Amino acid sequence: MKKILLTLGLLGTMNLAFSQDYWAIKSTGTAAPYSMNDATATAIVSGDVGSPANGTLSDPIEFPFSTWNFYGNPVTQFKVSTSGYLTFDISQTNDMSANTALPNASAPKNAIFAFWDNLSLEAIVQGSTTFKSDIGSFTYGTAPNRVFVVQWRLAGVKGQTVGSTATYFAIRFYEAGNFDIVENYGFGTFTGTIGVQDGSRTKGYMVAGSPSLGCGGATSYDAAKSDVYAFNYGIQPNVTPFLSNASSPIASLNAPETQKIKLNVKNTGKVAISSCKINYTVDGGSVVTTSLNGLNVPANGGGSSIIAHTTSLSLSSADLGKYKAIKAWLTEINTTDGNSDTLSFQVFVNKGIAATKRIFLEEGSGAWCGFCPDGHLRMRDILEANLNVNGTYNKVVGVVHHNADGMTNTQSDAINTAYQTGYPYGVVDRTLFSDQATVGMNRGLWATKITDRMNAVSPVNVTITGKTYDAATRKISFTVNADFVDYAKPGDLRITAIVSEDNVRGPMLTATSTTWNQHNYYSQDDAGAGGSSHELYTEPAYFYGYLHRHVVKTILPSAWGATGTIANGPAEGASYSQTFTYTLPASVKVSETDYAGNTGIYSNFQNTFPGDARNKPNDINLIGIVSYYNADAKSREVINVNETPLLFGTGVKEEVKSNYISKVFPNPTSGLTQIDFKLSSTDNVSIELYNLMGQKVETINSSAFAGGDHTVYFNAENINNGVYFIKVSSTDYTSTHKIMIQK
Repeated sequence: MKKILLTLGLLGTMNLAFSQDYWAIKSTGTAAPYSMNDATATAIVSGDVGSPANGTLSDPIEFPFSTWNFYGNPVTQFKVSTSGYLTFDISQTNDMSANTALPNASAPKNAIFAFWDNLSLEAIVQGSTTFKSDIGSFTYGTAPNRVFVVQWRLAGVKGQTVGSTATYFAIRFYEAGNFDIVENYGFGTFTGTIGVQDGSRTKGYMVAGSPSLGCGGATSYDAAKSDVYAFNYGIQPNVTPFLSNASSPIASLNAPETQKIKLNVKNTGKVAISSCKINYTVDGGSVVTTSLNGLNVPANGGGSSIIAHTTSLSLSSADLGKYKAIKAWLTEINTTDGNSDTLSFQVFVNKGIAATKRIFLEEGSGAWCGFCPDGHLRMRDILEANLNVNGTYNKVVGVVHHNADGMTNTQSDAINTAYQTGYPYGVVDRTLFSDQATVGMNRGLWATKITDRMNAVSPVNVTITGKTYDAATRKISFTVNADFVDYAKPGDLRITAIVSEDNVRGPMLTATSTTWNQHNYYSQDDAGAGGSSHELYTEPAYFYGYLHRHVVKTILPSAWGATGTIANGPAEGASYSQTFTYTLPASVKVSETDYAGNTGIYSNFQNTFPGDARNKPNDINLIGIVSYYNADAKSREVINVNETPLLFGTGVKEEVKSNYISKVFPNPTSGLTQIDFKLSSTDNVSIELYNLMGQKVETINSSAFAGGDHTVYFNAENINNGVYFIKVSSTDYTSTHKIMIQK
């Protein structure tokens, strides 16, 4: 009997081993230090302009990790193919470019198919720039956690016009085991196979949609939109929940919704999660448990779901200004499929009173950067769009940090070093958004992220007072005030000031100098990067006398401010101020000889007439910032900002003397809609949407706001067309506004 049982046990073990294969989970987004254009990459196969590489299998290459297994077997060498795969079968001599489903006896064996298709590598020239097309490798990280990358760049379909189809993709091998495939970028119509196959060609796995899977990633490169397939070897569990915090980082006594514990759940198991118990503790106290049914957390990482506990945090005034330590976890998943790990996070408690919020947009730019004029236009449009309806205050403050040109300064260099991801880049409130890998973002994201931040609640009002300018000494003096209307999270809060200047220009120097001239890739005389419809298409390739706006001249007292002015964890009602001085350099003028052969030009973009060029008091702006400082540049959030011109405006704290008057814009609306209102003092405000029958459709906002100007956004995309009313109510005042939703 013992022999029989032993035999059965061995058979079970053999069957378990035999059933093992790879399986993959799809996610979105990559993060530094991985880059699809890593400058340290060593080329394995290259395609030159007019001389494509296709149907090519490389020579054997040593695998960099001494112990790494594929299908349970150690590997030491590999070959790569221009057709989008890598094989550990060194005996293979001919490339196989006709992709198939997997497993398949006609497919390469012992192979990883990153994007298997009949591909070709050929470099592309645009204007003065050559974009490389190659297969390369590089390694990042430190042992024992290095990552080895094999990267295909600018691979197109063989036989099609160069540049009409292109994709970037990679395999990342992790020293600790396993690998993933990254589909960075792609455009055009072509399909391929993503997957693996073993040495016997009897076992294999392919990603859903293969062998007709379209190239992944975004049509314009954005690291946050890359498709990532993480491959695992073994037997996939029923459920594997990954928890992340979806609760509000601040629980406000005036906002019940912020007091709910919410978890974002992703499941890489093979069975969807339909029920569970959600549990949490506060500061190590008793467990609060509730059962949830009717859930749908997809299997195979096919999406995530936010689940909420039915019992809110129990908070009181004694908790104000403090962090509460939360632990949360799931039990009895699908009744019998096990439990999750425990997630720990903190929630800060305040009253939930909103100051007048302004957003800080910082652009990194250079006169040498041909793409940067498009960034300037986007900042212009954002600033113009974000005056409040009455035009009485700016909801967005913008500055430009210059790099390697005539406007560079030490402080801006520090900002650029911390955040640049390629020029032009932008930073919104120096905030790392949840869907981004870096604080610096490409210009296509600026407007959206500014809207995301507009509904963020700031606990502090920033004002600029006492500004003076001595024309004889050119000395500027002003005070930045931070008045807290609510409790702020503890941390190294700092007051910083920026002096900026509009309409900065300089001499032409030479026809292609970019000390002051602005290069323009969008010109029809250069790369024509935006096509004939772009606003800069008919403008010159080099702007002489370019009017550089929002140029940072200096940051006071330093790039990141100085500690000690604001207490750690300021309370409601606390006020702090810091006075700054700056001596404006001597005024600089330009003459006709500075624009030899190009005088008499005046447009929205340039001025080659003689006159003032730099250090002009009338064009100086003063900016006050309250922000956190942290050794990690990703944790230096700007919580509020304000701006005033040096020689205009009152320079005093202006008291709001009227009740609020709300405005709604645009009207009619089809999507994002802003509601502007003004309060004479701190009050609870309710903003609700009603239909013509007097039925409430939605509560847009219900919270407390400090005295001053405010803007609240709501999205009308999912509301039926028709006439509605927006009702704005406080303790002693109500106004109702008719609005048309028309899509």
